[in-house]
Amino acid sequence: MKEERRVPSLGASVAEERGRRQEPTFLWPLLTAVATIVAALIPLLFNRRFYFFDDTQAGAYGIWVEIGEKLRAGDWPLFSIEGWAAGNYAAEGQWGIWNPMIMAIGLGASTGMSAVLFSSIVKIVFLVILALGVFNVCRTYRATPEWSAVAGVATTLTGFTTYMDGPSWVTGLMVFALLPWCWWGLKRLADGGNPLSALIPAYLLITIGYVHGTIMLVILFIALLAEALLLRTGKGALRLIVAGALCGAFALTVYFPGVATAPVTARGTVIGNSGFLGIDITGLASSPIPSSLPQITGWWGAFAPVPVLYIAWFLPLLLLTRPTVAQLRPAAALLVFGAASLLLTLAPSDLGPLRFPVRLMPYFAMSVLIVFAVLMSTVLVSRLTRLRVGAVILALGFSAYLAWSQNPDFVRLHVLFTGLAGLAILLVLLALFVDRPVLRRHGLRIAALIAVVFCLATAVAQKKYFPAAPLPDFQLPAEPGAYDDVLPDSKGSIFVVGEPAQLGEQVWDETLVSNSWYLADKPVHNLYSPIMYTAYSEDLCMTSHGWTCAGAIFKLLSVDEATGKTVAELLDVDTIQILREPQDSDGAILRSRVAPAGWTEVERTENSATWVRDDVEGAVGEPVATSAGTEVEVISNGEEKVSFEVTRTGADGGSVVLSRLDWPGYSVSNGSIGDSTRGYLLTVDVGPESEGQVVTVSFEPPAWNVLVPLMWVAICASVLWGVLGGLLARVLAGRRRSASRREPAAERESR
Repeated sequence: MKEERRVPSLGASVAEERGRRQEPTFLWPLLTAVATIVAALIPLLFNRRFYFFDDTQAGAYGIWVEIGEKLRAGDWPLFSIEGWAAGNYAAEGQWGIWNPMIMAIGLGASTGMSAVLFSSIVKIVFLVILALGVFNVCRTYRATPEWSAVAGVATTLTGFTTYMDGPSWVTGLMVFALLPWCWWGLKRLADGGNPLSALIPAYLLITIGYVHGTIMLVILFIALLAEALLLRTGKGALRLIVAGALCGAFALTVYFPGVATAPVTARGTVIGNSGFLGIDITGLASSPIPSSLPQITGWWGAFAPVPVLYIAWFLPLLLLTRPTVAQLRPAAALLVFGAASLLLTLAPSDLGPLRFPVRLMPYFAMSVLIVFAVLMSTVLVSRLTRLRVGAVILALGFSAYLAWSQNPDFVRLHVLFTGLAGLAILLVLLALFVDRPVLRRHGLRIAALIAVVFCLATAVAQKKYFPAAPLPDFQLPAEPGAYDDVLPDSKGSIFVVGEPAQLGEQVWDETLVSNSWYLADKPVHNLYSPIMYTAYSEDLCMTSHGWTCAGAIFKLLSVDEATGKTVAELLDVDTIQILREPQDSDGAILRSRVAPAGWTEVERTENSATWVRDDVEGAVGEPVATSAGTEVEVISNGEEKVSFEVTRTGADGGSVVLSRLDWPGYSVSNGSIGDSTRGYLLTVDVGPESEGQVVTVSFEPPAWNVLVPLMWVAICASVLWGVLGGLLARVLAGRRRSASRREPAAERESR
């Protein structure tokens, strides 16, 4: 066996370590990036659309294109009346309206590149950002470059990141990729580094608008504060508090409009546990096995069809470390953050507006892998005993047993992946502990390379047997130009009745789904909105994806008692497309749908019928109904403001209904906000004195006049702190160099 290898302690300086090592500092970060790119390309060998599933297809990509188109037109994407329930971007949050990175992605998406190719590039870039961020966090806690590289690559290959965030939930991937950079920057800040190294990634993470990432950033602040207090570094704790206050200002601007708008949306407010996308300890304990299909109830049933809880095959090697409390104290934030991540991952399925605790699995996995790198670098045992070997074998075998017990139908697959993990662990042990000259000099490097190679080999085998995400692939076209010819005879605002995703990919030349409508550049009600507008959605039985029940057609054509107008008129719907119901296999129900008076059928296929209003009047956002005796004339109409003149009103005044959702944030001059028509349409009350006056209705997100200045003050304060902090650091460094040069001269004079 080998003599004890010298490794840096948790308190050792990086300079001391560099003094012991003579290799380029960029070598292992470069290896991390290259290996991550290779790993990210592996799924494409088996599924070219791997990074274009579910919410990326139906949600994010359409948003990116719309953002890019608006920016090219000189507009800032804040609010859209034609987007209806999906048009309140500030309340939605996840449009990233304050985020320059999202704006750049939007400009890129709107160039016309293949949607599949562009989405894949974006996600691979963020996987590389994630891997390098983890590498830097590991190095901050004195892990060696070799084990830091292993942790960085492995984090991008964990099950939830690979099969959920990567293919579908791209905003989750983005915030996860940025969080280790926040960690690295905040740790540097606590040690006296430039604040911008923490505040820039924190700003980018928060302004993406994905609340799970912001919550984990708050937990990270708490963990680092605890670490600073344990290490008794008061100045470091104060710096973290100031940075936290600035980040709080960023978060308040991003999230307050959504909170203030919550009373009219479908955001949850209760704590409960339906078991949906919840996990248990058994699933976590099988996380070293790449084929483990844990018991997680989801859209797929009771058991996950892919290894969503997989972390890394090499975790049993943790039993070769011997940490003490004193050694772990400088890395307290790792333990606090990891423990909090675990608790949240095991939380109930519904925590108010937060759903699906399994979404936080990547953060727990990252914590485990960083701890692995740190412990393997600092407290690896110097001698391999039979007891240690037995413990590693037992841990791997127990995890394999749990994987088999959860899904015994895949016994051969479990044997294959367990055998692959066992072989890799054996080779790592040989590299670390066999007493040979070449291994004494290069054993650590060889062990790390073995680990990275087997991570990639495992990824190949995983993607061969599990080639796709367990989420829908709507098979939407890859080329943006394919969306241009949908509903060529439509006019004005469109409403689609039915569930297009249920009819298969053959309907995409007739209709679209959710945010893919942005690519067709047609105003449509049926966009994707995770918050929804409750009363509107319930009235039209519309889901968050914009799908409706078949009965929505009858609701559209029904007459509203209060106004005497049809619901379609109140919503300014000029085109209705009715889709065949999935159970209507012979199309009989669809054939029975006949255009009523005032509408003309312009297209009919075996899957859809399209009607257009004979007289298209006005535009979305304008007045659509008035009370008896009241008449108005539109002067101007825009996204956030509409003006009209009251040409006639009754003795007691009147009311004007506009084809706008009654979002919190509207104000009126020469009138007042009245009770919503049908519980969701903006209604303005005008008095008898309003005749001849111009009424202006304006929208601004709640508290926007306070939040926007707050955001700019926080941004300017961050930049000022960073610039002044950098200048001060240079001045102090110069003084220290001058003092060090004066000391030898003083010593010579004394002699």
